[in-house]
Parts: sequence; structure tokens; C-alpha cells
Amino acid sequence: MGLFKKKGKSLSDHKILIAYGDQLGIFDVWEFGKLKKKFDLERAIAVVKKKPTEKVYAEADKNSVEIIISNNPRQHAENLKRELEAPDKKVGVKKLEEVADRSLSQDPC
Repeated sequence: MGLFKKKGKSLSDHKILIAYGDQLGIFDVWEFGKLKKKFDLERAIAVVKKKPTEKVYAEADKNSVEIIISNNPRQHAENLKRELEAPDKKVGVKKLEEVADRSLSQDPC
């Protein structure tokens, strides 16, 4: 979670977090869910290229993480940000790798 503070930005003033990447694993969902609770986010949305497994969908439901499948996750995330952002509702967009550090888990996805 230190990545959010390195650039001087914090999620504390955000209401929605969108993460994008190629694929989403259970570990990603857990970490994303932790961030949602920690920063009291209204919505946590993962935009990915590959369809996740049913177990990942089940964990996403438990952690209130929305999943969107897209051929171009980064562009879709940016478009979604423009669509959802309002003066009283800041939206953050991050790479999945920034949201969930997989290096400690040995989980490639």
C-alpha cells in the first residue's frame, strides 16, 4: 500500500477505485477488498482482459469488488473514470500490480 503514498497521493479522498490489468486472481481480490474497507471506498472495480475463474467471482462478491471484462482494460478504466467522476466523487485508476503486490504471495494471478 506504500505505492499510493510514494507519489504524494492517498486514496483517503477517493470514493471509487478502478484497477486494470490482464487477469484477476483471488489474492488481488483480497487485497482490493482490504483497500476498499481501509479507505471506505464506495466502489472497487477491476477491469481485466481475461475472464476470471468462478472462485475469483465468488471472492469478488464476498469482498464487494466489481469485475468488468474488456479487450483494452486501461482504456476502459480511463473511460469509466470520466463517466463516474463528479466534483464530490473522486475516482482513482491504478494498475492491478499497484493494488495487490503479488511478489510476496508467489501467486502469478
